[in-house]
Amino acid sequence: MIYGVSIDAFALTPDVADVFKAIRDDRVFAKSRVNVFPGGLAAAVGHYADKPTPQVILVEEEDDDATLLARIDHLAEVCEPGTRVVVVGKLNDIGLYRTLLARGVSDYLLSPVTPRQVASVLGAIFDDPSAPRKGRLVAVWGVRGGVGASTLAQNIAWETARATREDVIYIDLDIAFGTSGLAFNIDTKQTVADALGNPERLDQVLLERFLVAYDDHLQVLSSPGNPRAAQPIGVEALDKLLELALRMAPAVVVDLPHLWDVWTGHLLAAADEVLAVAVPDLVCLRDTKALVEALAGKRGDAIRLVLNRCDASRKTELSPRDFAEHLGLPPALKLPFDPALFGLAANNGQMLGETAKTHKVVELLGEFAVQLLGRAPAAKKPAAKSGFGASINAQSLLAWLKK
Repeated sequence: MIYGVSIDAFALTPDVADVFKAIRDDRVFAKSRVNVFPGGLAAAVGHYADKPTPQVILVEEEDDDATLLARIDHLAEVCEPGTRVVVVGKLNDIGLYRTLLARGVSDYLLSPVTPRQVASVLGAIFDDPSAPRKGRLVAVWGVRGGVGASTLAQNIAWETARATREDVIYIDLDIAFGTSGLAFNIDTKQTVADALGNPERLDQVLLERFLVAYDDHLQVLSSPGNPRAAQPIGVEALDKLLELALRMAPAVVVDLPHLWDVWTGHLLAAADEVLAVAVPDLVCLRDTKALVEALAGKRGDAIRLVLNRCDASRKTELSPRDFAEHLGLPPALKLPFDPALFGLAANNGQMLGETAKTHKVVELLGEFAVQLLGRAPAAKKPAAKSGFGASINAQSLLAWLKK
């Protein structure tokens, strides 16, 4: 995922315009600002005569090499220092390519181009070996209230940290009724409400002060759990919080309230993984279908369905096959009904694995948590993360694109 990058794209032909729009709509760039304009390179020159330039400019040009170079020179005159330019053209000329690079152009792509090619170039532009690894964002959503989504989100975060021995950040975005403080048995002076209420002040140092360490690998940004502290959540403030968190840990687990709003839809569309938690009844089947339809076209892959409290009433509940047949979405995880285990852990302020290490539910959650990161359990603690950086790791982007 590429965060916080401003990209303006100027297309001449419909095919290239479609490629630029595909980049804009790709969830890899969901946290960046991508604008698509007509007119190609010539339009870009005029556009920035009285406007600030973004971090990256994509331009298409179909004229001869002399016209292309002249327009590139004019664009350089109106661009701010540090702006990266990528040119799409039809001239297959190695001499032109070298000349463009010598004049400061980041890359030249021979049309026709594909979204994958453009995305790879953008990743390479922001590649920095010293940049910290990018985290994986897991959003947990209860398809309706009371299905146990928050409990599962908390335990998945803990199981991921325990199994991989890598840093995990858990963020409770249910400001009014979040349970993270009680579930983890922690006291916090600053909560997610404080982080989102002052986005202009938020940086890595401040976020580290807000986070509470639950153990060696899991950090928690808890909710105040107070309706009086509830506030509207802005998309920009949320993006900044998540950007910082994802630079600080390989995995960030976010617990969403059962509230459909602009910011919840935005986060669900942009997350690397969406876990839809349901219980096997008709209402959850309906609400899961509504979620799938709401996210149709906004995500490049399907959500993962988690069925909780299975076998509580075998004669009346729906089966996993019912969900698979009606949604085309077989459950990725099925958890049996065990109120004694969940109740004991909740009363003790512990995770399920701390209450009963060898329980079947704990084993299932542990296996599932590791699958979310696509790796095997670690045998030893990984090397320390590198320092904070603003650039993008191209290898991570390319690996994602090949999935």
